[in-house]
Amino acid sequence: MPTIPSTLALHGTPSSPGGRHLRAGQSFKPGDAIAYFTEPCIAIPDAPTQAEVCNSCLLPSSSAPRLCTGCKTIAYCSIPCQKADWARVHKEECKVFRRVQAAAQGQPLPTPVRALVQMLLLADKMESSTGLRLESHVEDFRQHAAGGPVPEERLEGPSWRDLELQAMGAVHYLGREASLHNIANALEAACKLQVNSFSRLDPDAGQTGLYMHPGLAMVNHSCTPSAFVQFIGRKAVLRAYRSMQEDEEVTISYIACESHRSHRQKTLKERYHFQCNCPRCKDDLDVYEVGQAYPHLDLNRLTLTPDPNLYRNPSTSGSLRSDVALQRVVDETFLECSQPLTGMDFAERAKLLGHRWEKCAPLRKAKLYAIEPLPRTLSEASIYFTELGRFSHSLAISCFLALNCDPFQYPVPFHPFRVKGMMAVGRLISNTGQGYATGTASQGSTAGQTLEARLKQVFEATDSITVAQAALMMGVWWGPKAHSEEWQPYQEAIEVLKDVETLPGRADEKKMLSLWSKGGQDLEAQLFFEHAILKPVQELASLALDIMDTEFGGQQSLVRRS
Repeated sequence: MPTIPSTLALHGTPSSPGGRHLRAGQSFKPGDAIAYFTEPCIAIPDAPTQAEVCNSCLLPSSSAPRLCTGCKTIAYCSIPCQKADWARVHKEECKVFRRVQAAAQGQPLPTPVRALVQMLLLADKMESSTGLRLESHVEDFRQHAAGGPVPEERLEGPSWRDLELQAMGAVHYLGREASLHNIANALEAACKLQVNSFSRLDPDAGQTGLYMHPGLAMVNHSCTPSAFVQFIGRKAVLRAYRSMQEDEEVTISYIACESHRSHRQKTLKERYHFQCNCPRCKDDLDVYEVGQAYPHLDLNRLTLTPDPNLYRNPSTSGSLRSDVALQRVVDETFLECSQPLTGMDFAERAKLLGHRWEKCAPLRKAKLYAIEPLPRTLSEASIYFTELGRFSHSLAISCFLALNCDPFQYPVPFHPFRVKGMMAVGRLISNTGQGYATGTASQGSTAGQTLEARLKQVFEATDSITVAQAALMMGVWWGPKAHSEEWQPYQEAIEVLKDVETLPGRADEKKMLSLWSKGGQDLEAQLFFEHAILKPVQELASLALDIMDTEFGGQQSLVRRS
């Protein structure tokens, strides 16, 4: 059963300031793996994928998954995985799924209810073996339902009524009596899950799910965290964002810390029942101010923004904190512009992108490009153009994000989003360069044709293969620290690089990139990188805002396919 890894030490009590928390058992450098959590109490995929993903190892499988022969509901990649999960929990859970089949007419057991069923099945064993009693905050959840400080309809997570329904469903499908005692126990367990579980998100493999480890739940929150968590199958890896000394508290962010203080505070209060007093919240620092305080800016030398002075002195027209009117605009538009647009038809997406681009005008005017919801709007536009096959437009926006948004939102160069951004530039410039070489670049309105002419001019002066190779090399360099060597984007980048390195006639370029990647002071290699890689990326990025204005600025764009 779960334990706290030996590289960490548990301190404090539930009643002490800050409650229980974990401290480093030794010193760590940025990107180091602080601890591995290998025996979660609960690690499950979401209900829609439970018949496609192995419910034991949670890793992608090249072979067709095999359904449990008992409930015929959840899948496994192999017999060993099936046996391991049977011994762990599915021997009892299988009965629950068969009751669900009989009563729910083919509807899957909702993920929160399944997690709660497992929590109740393992409750006694879990707390007796770990000695870690998890906090539930039942009274705080109940207070909201009774008309407490936050109206129930504004809760970020499930309402008290939702939790009651989950508890009653779990008790029913477990075949237990719906007594007040059993329902109360189930409600407390449901609240514990809300407060202590993690969303096990793996967008690269198309997986989501729920992960709960009592030891990992002891890590406190900060909006300026010292560490972050990545999930690899049933394993959670805690990695250092920055250097840490022995006995220093380890913190992570429970939420998207690049969102605004009002939204962060609301989410933390409603789901986790505390008010954050970290430096970011206390002084209402924006992403630029947080980045300026990051202690390891020199790590960025192997990125598309290698100059630390760019972070220390960003070219903004002020700060969000100093502009009350702009703060109000941002707070009002953040949630409205944060919902993903994938799955909508192209016409509707274009219309919504136009609306969001207009809402972001005050941020553009202040050159606060890294303040949400502007980066998210640009990311959605890049995805939109990629799906339309208009790679040049997507590339220009990706270059803009890589230079003007990602480094300030995530000053640590091995942040997963930032590494994926560098890899995206590498893949897109390779695709787009081939498109221009064969004359297949998209055409459109007069303004669009002017942009195409400018894009073509950049590509004619650019060695696309060299830029792609450099961007992918950066992704491969930082990939293991961003996630792991098993990370799908990392493995894909390695394969592409292998193909690039076999191309003939590129000895000089490979020599220069090799010298540059070693981080030395070779002047010729530095000049090569600045001219052959940074310059074309900067030129492409300079076209991004014009592309957005042409496509979405004050007019409903015409949807066209290349």
